[in-house]
This record gives sequence, structure tokens and C-alpha cells, in this order.
Amino acid sequence: MRSRLLLGAAALALFVGAGFADSALKSGPQVGKSPGAFNPLHATGPDEGQKRCLV
Repeated sequence: MRSRLLLGAAALALFVGAGFADSALKSGPQVGKSPGAFNPLHATGPDEGQKRCLV
């Protein structure tokens, strides 16, 4: 009985949470927008410990 109650509460929470989800949420860079610079921190090689552009 207790597991059914927990399962029901979890299902209800998922449905309610989905109702409040932001529909304007977008993933990744949008069309026409610049992704910006990418300067990774080098872990090995001559640039070790420095942030440098790979291009």
C-alpha cells in the first residue's frame, strides 16, 4: 500500500512539473546567433596551463 502511494505521488509530481515547464526553453545557439569564443584550458603540450584558441 505504501509503495502504491509513493508511486502515485511521484507520477503526480511528474505531471504537475511538466505543466509548469517553460515552453520558451531553447537548447544550443539559435539560428543567426554567434556561438562566441571557445578558449579551453590546455592540460598538456607547449601551452599547458594556458587558455588558448585552438584555431
